Amino acid sequence: MAQTVITGQQTRLPKQRIFLFDNIKFLAILLVVVGHGINFMTEFEEPFWFANYLYLTIYSFHMPVFLFISGLFLKPMNNETPFPKGKVISYVLIGIVLRVMMSVLRLFLGMSPAFSVLEIYDSLTWYMWAMAVFITLMWVFREHNTKIFLLLSFIIGCMAGYDSNLGDMFALMRIFVFMPVFTLGYMLTPESVAKFLSNRILRIVSVFVVIGFVILFFSNEDIYTYLRPMFTGRNGFGVLDEGYSFGCLYRILCYAISVVFGTAVMALVPNRNLGIISKTGAKTLQIYFWHKFLFVIFEAFFLFEFIVGKTNLEIATAIYIILSVGVTAVCALPFFSFPTKQLLAFGSRLSKDNGSNKKIR
Repeated sequence: MAQTVITGQQTRLPKQRIFLFDNIKFLAILLVVVGHGINFMTEFEEPFWFANYLYLTIYSFHMPVFLFISGLFLKPMNNETPFPKGKVISYVLIGIVLRVMMSVLRLFLGMSPAFSVLEIYDSLTWYMWAMAVFITLMWVFREHNTKIFLLLSFIIGCMAGYDSNLGDMFALMRIFVFMPVFTLGYMLTPESVAKFLSNRILRIVSVFVVIGFVILFFSNEDIYTYLRPMFTGRNGFGVLDEGYSFGCLYRILCYAISVVFGTAVMALVPNRNLGIISKTGAKTLQIYFWHKFLFVIFEAFFLFEFIVGKTNLEIATAIYIILSVGVTAVCALPFFSFPTKQLLAFGSRLSKDNGSNKKIR
């Protein structure tokens, strides 16, 4: 199996850029921003069902798609591949810098910093830590059968919710839950995925799949109640109350929905250069890093409440969603490439230095 991976290394990276994945990443990061933008609306004392259903729809597939693409573009590793410490250290540092800067901003605005060293409870930095862990695990098991690792990670992901010791500590619950998605992406190649998604019949079917899931999510309160905490990947099965014993079945159901819905959405994304959209899709990390800062500022100045006071809840929500699109565009500006660009470059230098040292020895 290892030889298959090594052979695929020559064809893994396309000779010409496949804009499909830039466009998919744009959609995924846009949904990340919108999801974080409306998250607080799902916590109203009186349920605001439009925001709740939209949140459920977004979270049912957007992070699995994001992590699938992340795994898809991780280069195959074999027994001669040195530990990718540059990438790992870069992601860890980005996560640490993000948390520190966010805490400083909240303090400056008179808000609680909510800082913790070990518990990665927030909706941002867990991704950075998870990426560092995923890359490390792919390297550790680089000589083993990837299909077996996928199966094991799937089983662990299905059962992790029964372990009350897992949770926000080092984002372990999210890591176990999303590990199969990242692994699946790692096993495939961009070319094979692009070819699969270009199937005309798949695209036609995908239209009905997307419409069907949207109708389903926007019409059933019970689905929101039970599946919302599962789709975040953060919660154990204790949140299911009487459904605790069937927690693994709920997790399998969530995996199935994410795969089917996510595949359908990706199949409908055009595979061509969409100009600024494609360019923005290549800047997802900096957008991911900065967008929450703007939302914290909005929160500190009660922007949503102000808009509601001038309009109504529904119009204010629509304006906030449009505002989320604007936040995505602003965070894609070259100015906001700091500090992610510098931290990634630092990691790249570490990798090169490591290679130079090996040659000297």
